[in-house]
Amino acid sequence: MNISATNHHASQDPRQGADNLLKFCLGIKPGETILLVLEEDDSLYDRELGAQIERRCQDLGTYVTVITEPLINHATEFPESVSSVMRTVDHTLFLSRLGDYVRFVELPGQCTKTTSYTYTLEQLGSPYASVSHTLLAHLRDKLEQELMAASTWQITCPLGTNLKGSFCWPSLQGGDDDELLVGLFPVSTFKPIPCETATGCVALSRWLMPGGAPKIESAGMSLSSTVYCDVLDGRIQRFFGPAEESEKVTQHYDRIASTLGINRNRVHSWHLGINPQTFFPTDPDLNFEQWCALSFGSPRYLHFHTCGDEPPGEIAWSLFNCTVLIDDQPYWKNGQFIWLNRADNRELISEYAGAEILFDPSLSIGV
Repeated sequence: MNISATNHHASQDPRQGADNLLKFCLGIKPGETILLVLEEDDSLYDRELGAQIERRCQDLGTYVTVITEPLINHATEFPESVSSVMRTVDHTLFLSRLGDYVRFVELPGQCTKTTSYTYTLEQLGSPYASVSHTLLAHLRDKLEQELMAASTWQITCPLGTNLKGSFCWPSLQGGDDDELLVGLFPVSTFKPIPCETATGCVALSRWLMPGGAPKIESAGMSLSSTVYCDVLDGRIQRFFGPAEESEKVTQHYDRIASTLGINRNRVHSWHLGINPQTFFPTDPDLNFEQWCALSFGSPRYLHFHTCGDEPPGEIAWSLFNCTVLIDDQPYWKNGQFIWLNRADNRELISEYAGAEILFDPSLSIGV
């Protein structure tokens, strides 16, 4: 792949991204109804983004209802004011973290349910959101089919991660996989890979983040040095490394697990980004909420769900620039999604105008 310093997020017409979202992701048609769910302030989603999408819905002949709701602390608090409208419309689009918090939850109504991980007009007009949704969804489904048929996986990273496991999809044993039940726009990742057999060592750096809606105060923490975690059959065995820092991590797990009464040592699942045009142009500390919500689409970023038996868990691990082998074949290499370079995938990508930019990935995610 060419990793030259291309300005991948140069401003373009945000209507292209809006149409990709509305026409090809949601599949809206004239005369249909759509619910837009917004946040109370613009700390994450720019107001003009919501206004642009609302205008485009109207231009496309749909009837729009807009609801502004405060955030919640737990999926069980999902507001009835939103649920009641969802039961009556054709489509629901979350321009709100509400959609992110319930992405593994069955929501009411027969409507399409989608959460947008675009937060600014710049993002909406960039290749991150404007590369064909149809193509990216096809590639995601193709990848998932290969993962469902594979036997083993291995993750390594420059800081010392070396974790291996066998695929153990519940659906192949008559159960249910942890599917994402709210659609993601743009296409960012695939359904999480279970960790029941995960064994090895994981290098934890930078921070520990809430897996979903933070349920308690200080749900995340920063790391000043790399801490290592031994994992055996999907269970945390110990944290080690610099004594003070590893003790902080241990206490963080103890506090969250005991406060919420959950399975402290569960390493639930992992997945990583498949959208090479994901970008974050500034320091994550300037808007960490937005960084957390967006950057998981980058192939440079792999994350684990841990602490708790229900996805996405209460503590997420962040790994960067990983190499991932599937049945001993590299699918990601040093943070590059090299699976896309395979001949059959190159041929598929060539069928979509402008999609060749997937071979020129954005490496800028603020870290």
